[in-house]
Amino acid sequence: MSISFNVQGIDAVTFGVTSRTTAAKFLDHWGLKRLKSGKYGANYICADGTEVNFRDHKSKTLPKAIQSGSTVREVIWGVEKKSELKAIAEEFLKDRPVKVLKDGTLRLVDDMGLGIGFRVSQRKELKPKPLTYNRPGDDVRIDTPATFYERAEPQTISHIVFGVPDYRIIEKFYGRIGFLATDRYPGRGVFLRAAKRGNHHNLFAMNIDAKKPVFNHLAFKVRDIHEVIGGGQFLNKQGWKTAVGPGRHYISSACFWYVQSPFGGALEYCADEDIMTEKWKTREFEVGPGIFSEWTFNADADFKAPTASSKEK
Repeated sequence: MSISFNVQGIDAVTFGVTSRTTAAKFLDHWGLKRLKSGKYGANYICADGTEVNFRDHKSKTLPKAIQSGSTVREVIWGVEKKSELKAIAEEFLKDRPVKVLKDGTLRLVDDMGLGIGFRVSQRKELKPKPLTYNRPGDDVRIDTPATFYERAEPQTISHIVFGVPDYRIIEKFYGRIGFLATDRYPGRGVFLRAAKRGNHHNLFAMNIDAKKPVFNHLAFKVRDIHEVIGGGQFLNKQGWKTAVGPGRHYISSACFWYVQSPFGGALEYCADEDIMTEKWKTREFEVGPGIFSEWTFNADADFKAPTASSKEK
C-alpha cells in the first residue's frame, strides 16, 4: 500500500531581514494583512490565511540561513490531515533529525540546507465571485463596469524558487514525500508540484554556478491579470523597483510582475497559472530566453517569444 502524504502547498514562509522597518513597509504596500508586529518582526497573511513572516536576521529563533543578509529562513508546507505528519516524520527520520512540536508540527532541514516544516494546513477555502469578460459573440457583463484595481490583494502563496548547485538533489529530496515534476529543463532545473492535482509548481529549483543555494523569488496569486498590473503599478508609485514584468510565462501560462524586495530576492504577483492532475505528462524544454515569456516588459532585449518546441516525457 502506497503512503499518502497529501502536501497541499506552501502554508507559511519566514524571512530573516536586515531592516525590519523596510520589510514592514514593503509588505504593507504588497497588500498582505498585518496580524501583529513588534521589535521581533511581524506576521502577515494572504486572503486565504497563508502566512508571510519576518524576523531580524540575527534572531536565534530562526533556522540557519542558506545565504548572508536578508533571505528566506523557513518554509512551512501544509498537509490535509494530522496523520500525514506522522508519515512525513517517519520518512525523514530515516536519515536526519526531525523535531516534533507540541502541536504535532514538524521541523527539519532539507538537502539544500533550508529550514522547512510541515503542519495541518491553515489555509481557508476562497469563494471568489466569477470573473466576467465580454468577447465577440459572448456579452456577459451588461450595464456593469469592469473591475479596476488600484493595488493588489494577494489571495494565496503560489510557489518559491531557488538557484541551487544541483537541482536533482532537491527533486530527489521532495520526491520522497510525493512531489512531482510538472516540467523540466533537462540537466538544468525542475518545476515541482506538491500533489498530483494542484498548482503547476510549488517549488522550482534551477542550477546555478555556485556552491551554495540562493533564494530567487516568492510568488503570490492574485485574481486576474488586471490585478497583477494594478499591483505592480502601485508598487512602482511607492518607489519599489520592478525586477521584470508585466508579462506572461510560456511555462505555467501565468501572467506576472516581479518586484525587487528587501527579502533577498524578488516577490511576484501572478495570475491564471496552469493547474495539473495525474493525467499530466512531464514536458522538457531547452533553456533560453525564448521560453521565459510569451511577452514581457522591463526585460532585457533577449527576452522574446518562444521558438523552442517541447516534448513529453
